[in-house]
Amino acid sequence: MAKIHLLDNETINKIAAGEVIESPKSIVKELVENSIDAGADEITVEIKNGGKSLIRITDNGKGIEKDEVEDAFKRHCTSKISTSDDLNSLYTLGFRGEALASIASVSHVELITRTAEDSYGTKITLTGGEIVSKEDIGCPVGTIMTVTDLFFNVPARKKFLKSDASESGNINEIVVSLALSKENISFKYINNGNVIFRTPKSNNFLNTISSLYEKDMYNSLLKVNYENNGIIVTGYTTNLNYYRGNRKQQIIFVNSRLIKHKRINYFIEAAYNTLLPKNKYPACFLKIEIDPSLVDVNVHPAKTEVRFQNEDNILNEVKRSVYSALNSNNIMKEITKETIIHDYTDNKVKNNFFEIFEKSDSKPDIKKDTFDYNNEDYTNIKITEVNINNEKINIFDEAIDKIKDSYTLIRSDDEIKSEAKADVKEEPIQENFIEITKDSDNKLPELSVAGILMDTYIICENIEKTEMYMIDQHAAHERINYEKFLNQYNNKEILLQEMIVPEVINLSYDDYHTAMNNAEIFNDLGFFIENFGINAILINSVPSIFKNSNIKDIFYTILDSLKNTSNINLELDKIIKNACVKSVKAGDKLHLLEVKALLNDLGRTENPYTCPHGRPVIIKMTKYEVEKMFERIQN
Repeated sequence: MAKIHLLDNETINKIAAGEVIESPKSIVKELVENSIDAGADEITVEIKNGGKSLIRITDNGKGIEKDEVEDAFKRHCTSKISTSDDLNSLYTLGFRGEALASIASVSHVELITRTAEDSYGTKITLTGGEIVSKEDIGCPVGTIMTVTDLFFNVPARKKFLKSDASESGNINEIVVSLALSKENISFKYINNGNVIFRTPKSNNFLNTISSLYEKDMYNSLLKVNYENNGIIVTGYTTNLNYYRGNRKQQIIFVNSRLIKHKRINYFIEAAYNTLLPKNKYPACFLKIEIDPSLVDVNVHPAKTEVRFQNEDNILNEVKRSVYSALNSNNIMKEITKETIIHDYTDNKVKNNFFEIFEKSDSKPDIKKDTFDYNNEDYTNIKITEVNINNEKINIFDEAIDKIKDSYTLIRSDDEIKSEAKADVKEEPIQENFIEITKDSDNKLPELSVAGILMDTYIICENIEKTEMYMIDQHAAHERINYEKFLNQYNNKEILLQEMIVPEVINLSYDDYHTAMNNAEIFNDLGFFIENFGINAILINSVPSIFKNSNIKDIFYTILDSLKNTSNINLELDKIIKNACVKSVKAGDKLHLLEVKALLNDLGRTENPYTCPHGRPVIIKMTKYEVEKMFERIQN
């Protein structure tokens, strides 16, 4: 058996690096936190190749004393604490004294630093944790830490690094979070020589948020200002007009320390209760101030996990703070209808505009869905209202194209009265059987529609009148759209709807970075996106099945799905499922002819019984079961 022995310092440092320094993001976090602890009010973060080849942190903090520079790279050397009792009154972000030793042990490091008391600075270089040189140098007060060739001596860890784009995205996420933690510090972030953002040095938290996020987010913010039982919660949360498909924009600080705490997220979302759609999450930026003795930050080397004393009490106060912000404002969801005017007077301009689309032939296997631009009332509606023109109904595609009558999903009282005056004759619902060809592709029996319950559930019975069926119209349409979209994608024959006026979406850098790095995925899905300036994209065309939907909402749904996966191929099915939730909603009013088209399309799907997310589409009850409930049949 192997004997127990003491490891050498090199091995110890590399083990520590495995715990603390797991990626370029970890290094950026540790070094920026050191700059914050040093009292800097200007911090520059520069990276190249996702931080693999270069990470440089420059600050104007107090610097490191000349005779302490070497000690800074020794394990467990720190100026933050002296004894374990100091952990009960900890206000600094760092305290273990492991980060610099761990970073130096797996990279090439150069440190230049000077204090205000020294007339010149010190430059020290290390390779693999060993000091290579140390010399005096002229430099401003502060510290410049340069890390290059990360994991050059730990190939096992280096091979697990993600792509440059992924590592850059992770670093961006942490730099944004650290910038939000200290609005009185100006942060400058440079990626591959390009200045990505610069935050103002301000005492106004809102100014920092506005410099990092898009206008839609900024306009939806509600102020949080709450204090109770020694707990102070400040910051901002979003109203009902802004939500995302994941929790990445829920950023929480405890005593200025960025933390990850799932229960806090759940309590924040509980404050919204049923105000937001299912699987949609608010964004928030909350700063919690609490007695340090009630928080244990010494849980994990990354220092983002914390434990609270009386945790439920603290989390309930956070929930109340968000609830108070929501209830002190008018949070009614705003419905905005943007009608695109396309009655061009200059035909030459109009023709030139469409020529642009015709010349852009970079969409080989994707078919164009043609329609009459002159007669189409092309309307982008931001909630659930759907408009249908006088020539055809677009919701269920070709199944209803032959219907000559025009119907509107949501009709006004005046329209209903005018229909009555016109004495429009309609088929009685009770006598109308859904015409379904009995072939191997069809999975539904022949049904008659008895009515629609709560503008959501289609009530049917079979031709023998021995079975009753309840069909969820939203789940049914979701299944239809999902299979149609998936089949088009797999066959590389997505039907496109080119937009008369392309959709311009302003994004935060993080969203823009994700969108442009996944532009090929968006294009493959039929959403053709282009760069449109600083942190903005242009959508030229969309899949035809989504042409009456809120394009921006679908774009964000796909974007958030891409953020949540590391393997696009494995998660593509999930991405398509999430996109297809933009179908007919519960509460949308459907005419009988639309119901017929819906059921015809549903019967020809591979699985008409559940929606893409596994919820039931159809519930069947036999006559026996109904009569038994009414006690017409005795046990």
